[in-house]
Amino acid sequence: MNGKKDLKTYHGHIDFTVTNNSHTQAFLFLKEHCDKFKINSPRVLEIGCSGGYFSEALRDNGVYVHAIEPFSTEAQDEGRVDEFFHGTVEEFCKSSSSDLYGSFDAVIMGDILEHLLDPKQTLIDLSPFLKDNGVFIASIPNITHVGVRRMLEDGHWTYQKYGILDSTHVRFFCWKGLRNMFHEAGFGIERRFDVLVPEFKVYPSISSVTEIMFNTELKKGDHTFQYVVCASRSALPKTSYSDSYPTKLLLISPDPRKSVTSLRLVKPLSKYLANVRGGLTAVDFNNFKIEHLDFADVVIFHREISAESYEIVRLARERDIPIIYDTDDLLTHLPPWSLNNISQHKIIMMESLISIADRVTCPTEPLKKEMLKLSDRVHIVPNVILDECKISPHEKQSGDDCSLIIASSDTVIVDFIIKPIQTLCKALPSLKVVTIGNISYKLTGVVPNLTQYGQCNEDEFSNILNSINNGIGLIPLDDSLFSSCKSPIKYYHYACCGIVSVASNVHPYSDYIQNGKNGILVNNTLDEWCNGVVKLIKNHDFRRDILLNAIRSWQKEASTQTAIEGWKRTFAGLHKKE
Repeated sequence: MNGKKDLKTYHGHIDFTVTNNSHTQAFLFLKEHCDKFKINSPRVLEIGCSGGYFSEALRDNGVYVHAIEPFSTEAQDEGRVDEFFHGTVEEFCKSSSSDLYGSFDAVIMGDILEHLLDPKQTLIDLSPFLKDNGVFIASIPNITHVGVRRMLEDGHWTYQKYGILDSTHVRFFCWKGLRNMFHEAGFGIERRFDVLVPEFKVYPSISSVTEIMFNTELKKGDHTFQYVVCASRSALPKTSYSDSYPTKLLLISPDPRKSVTSLRLVKPLSKYLANVRGGLTAVDFNNFKIEHLDFADVVIFHREISAESYEIVRLARERDIPIIYDTDDLLTHLPPWSLNNISQHKIIMMESLISIADRVTCPTEPLKKEMLKLSDRVHIVPNVILDECKISPHEKQSGDDCSLIIASSDTVIVDFIIKPIQTLCKALPSLKVVTIGNISYKLTGVVPNLTQYGQCNEDEFSNILNSINNGIGLIPLDDSLFSSCKSPIKYYHYACCGIVSVASNVHPYSDYIQNGKNGILVNNTLDEWCNGVVKLIKNHDFRRDILLNAIRSWQKEASTQTAIEGWKRTFAGLHKKE
């Protein structure tokens, strides 16, 4: 690229002698890139070239310009570009031959992204046209300019013919939103220039006139009118987690000691952090301290949200720390029978945090589908059982003296299971029944040979299950939306402790159990429950085969490594705190 020519003024208001200018900075970014890679005759794809004045300036400096413009052919008619596409950038991406892939040293977009309905997808679609070391060079208006903020304080939002609030803008960007969009498209910002403009030129007021009169120094951020950026693939690891992972995690939960938090987050994340030599701090809202944010690379909020959590969110945002919201239940649509007593204002707060979080994590596809109604940044991290499988299917399922196991931490609608249990115990007097959790009181005095356990944590639950031979776990569930979004964690917990399962033929269990192979699925009728259980009781070889396949399913879909890989996918592309 010819860098010996003096910078000069071009007609059409392109003036390379003014440094506080997006055209000048875009040109300088291109020159720096060419100097770095010793590119003598760069090829540039310019999006939205208008009349071609900037294109002409580039050509005068040895640049080959392939331009795109939907509204005018002046650039082509006046010979200011080398090649020309008359249409939108979206049409160009769809219609261009793959022969153009890898052709360009830079794609230049001067105030274009804010006009596009899906700018991130456009960046993704344009990226194949770049060489491996190619760059995006773009200028983008800053919606957080102090003039716009002052206008909002005065209760106004006035579109203008030009500028930040140009009436044709359909997207608005702050610095972090802009940076994250490039990250999600696979590019990191390697260079940035802030074009500064006083408040008066955006929103005239008494205070802004005073600013002009006293020649007040302009500040980056407050007075940033445009960001000019140069983005490359190679810069991505420096600004986001693309080839590395966060090592310091702050978990904020209503009670980190509860089984639901321990099983879902504390244990899997501790395993993940052991691999990356990191650390986990888990606190509730009342024990949070500001120092925790000094420690954290990422903040994870779990389940219910308190009013205090929004102050933590604000403080984390101030420090540019990524935020993840995690849930393992559809807490925004609780059924009447749920033990979770969540007020409507807390549900509103949860929905708000879901919508603004950098990532949302949940364990199943149906729950992801519901979360996608509030956020497009949803990732699946499965619920897992971290116990090592130390049991032998032959030893655990070797006789006919079976025990039925039913466990529930919710006051779920399981009344339909009581009648089948009564019927089975009457037909098979030696049949034992074990209840764990809140379901216990419903069977008190109803069946003989009953052993009852109260609510317990996951380790105690494992110990109970491991003590039972020839166990058959009953997993009754209704077909409500809330239940369909649950994870099949109980099925996997049973499997790793040597228990075979009979489950309601509804989601999620119908998604994971292959009837007769790794479990039994039944419709919620008396006959189907009884027949499904009897089939297992009468054939311990059948139970062993089912248990062996269930263990394989657990190891494939709900073991430690599946959770670690889920968290790695979630962290990938998150920005690093500055």
